This record gives sequence, C-alpha cells and structure tokens, in this order.
Amino acid sequence: MKSSLIRLSMMVSLLAVSAAGQTQIDLRTQGKDVDFSGASSTKPDQIGTSLPAVCSLGQTFLLTNATLGQNLYVCTAANAWTRQGGAAMLAQLADFAVTRTSAQALAVGAGCGPAAPCNLRLGSTVYSFTQGCTATLSGSGTGTAYIYFTPTGALTIGQNLTVAASAGCVAQSGISSFPPGSIPLYTWSAVSGAWDAAGGTDYRAMLAAKGISTSTGLLTVDAATSTTISLDTAVVPMYLTTTAVLDFPSIPNGTCATDLTFTLGGAAVNDAVEPGLPGGIEGGLVANMRVAAPSTIAVRLCNLSGAAVDPASATYRATIVRSF
Repeated sequence: MKSSLIRLSMMVSLLAVSAAGQTQIDLRTQGKDVDFSGASSTKPDQIGTSLPAVCSLGQTFLLTNATLGQNLYVCTAANAWTRQGGAAMLAQLADFAVTRTSAQALAVGAGCGPAAPCNLRLGSTVYSFTQGCTATLSGSGTGTAYIYFTPTGALTIGQNLTVAASAGCVAQSGISSFPPGSIPLYTWSAVSGAWDAAGGTDYRAMLAAKGISTSTGLLTVDAATSTTISLDTAVVPMYLTTTAVLDFPSIPNGTCATDLTFTLGGAAVNDAVEPGLPGGIEGGLVANMRVAAPSTIAVRLCNLSGAAVDPASATYRATIVRSF
C-alpha cells in the first residue's frame, strides 16, 4: 500500500511539472485549417490611437480615433500603412495612387509600368505614364504637399516644404493649394520632416462634369465629349479691321492717284468699308476705300486742292462691320 501511495505521489508531481512547463501553441506553424467561426469573439487587428512607426507586410491596424469606415489600415510595404475602404471605390484603383514607403518618401503611381501604363486624357491628348516617381522629403519642415497634373500633363509635387522629385515627376516649391486648371491627385501632410504615417487625402475622381453657360450672342452645340462654341451672327455682327502704311506719289490737281492696296483677311467683295484716314492728311485730298478682291482693300486718293500735292507716307485704316 505504501509503495502504491509513493508511485501515485510521484505521478502527480510529474503531471504538475509537465503542466507548469507546457509551451503555448503557435497556430501559424502547428495549426491546420484553423476555423474561428465557432469562437465567441475574435480580434485579429491591432488596436490603438496612433499607427505604429514599424510594420511588416500584411499587418492590420484599427485606428480607434479615426473616422468610422476610414479607420482600418493595412501594412502594404515595410513601415507603410494604407487606409482601407470608406474613401470610395476609386481609392482601390492603382492608377496614380500615392503611398508612404518611409518617413521621408512618398511613392506616386508605383503601379504604372510599360505593361500597364497609367493614362491621363487632357482634351484630345492622352498622356501615358509607364513609370512612377518618388517624392523625398528633407529637412525638418512642417507643411503639405499637393500632388497634381498641370494642364500640360506634368505630374507635379507642389509644396511649401523641401522635396526632391525623382524622374517621372516635378517638384514645385511655393505651392499652398491646387493651382487653377490642375487635376488634383492627393494631398499629404508632413510634420517635423516626416510624412504623416496615417496617410494622405485622395482627390482622384473618375466621374466629373463641367457646365458651360452662354451669354448673349454665343451658341453651344454638344456632340459626344466635345462642346463647340460659336457666335450667333443674328445678334453679333462680324467686325473686321486692319491698318497699312501707304505712300502715294505726287498727285496733279484734279486727278486721282493709282489705287494702292493692302490685305484685310475675311473681306468680301461688296462689303462696305469705313475708311480711317491719317490725322495729318493734306488739305484738298479726298480718299475712298473699297474691297477690290477677296481680302484686298483698294485705296483711291484724289486731289481737289487746286495744285499738285505729294502726300506724305501715312497709316490708313479700313474697317468692315458686316451684319447678318
């Protein structure tokens, strides 16, 4: 009996030692087909009020003090958090996306490449981008970067910081807002020489509209993606004018000099011409203008002064107001 009690006591002691030294299970390597659907609760994300400065690809983080629906972040590259959802479906597109790859670097359009170019259309011109670029912050400045396209298709990092741009984009200093006529992509703030780890603001938009209103005398015609603006000639007359320097020879009394001509584009035969004579024209001289041929004004100068006159070289103006 005593022997049995001793053996039982030893077994209990061994079980206690075994329980005390038991290691926790590593589900990543020791689990198989892990199914948490029956668990009373699960919390797969880290939680906090600020994003960790260090992360590895695939980590997730719930930023509890951010706007609901815009507070889930995924680590998409080493130490780079990307906000998920809430910022509209467009935020999920890769074209011209901006991501923070380090405290000092922003990657712009990293997904643009020869096999999958990112295209921008301005009017009838399409710009194709086959590489992204990097905006690198230096110094200890605090401010905001404005990332946009200029009306000529230049991918620009406008800012009031100290930023260097790699090939593929341009750094423009002294920018404190999106310039008129630009196409906004993102804004990204920096504090004390580091890009905001919580991300920037996405301004990309694939749907847009711009209305054109006309005033008196203007007409618009819409066709597919273009709008043609023209004058309403029933309201607005056509106005043509130009000047020319003419030097007539000496004109005997009672005669007219040979016509001199100059060009007025758009002038048509039978248009009425309003002559504009030089202020210092000699007394007794009479001038007449007419459209001698399409776009051609003829000037006739006659002398009724009573003596021969040699007119000085002077500037003459022809004006046509054509009503419809």
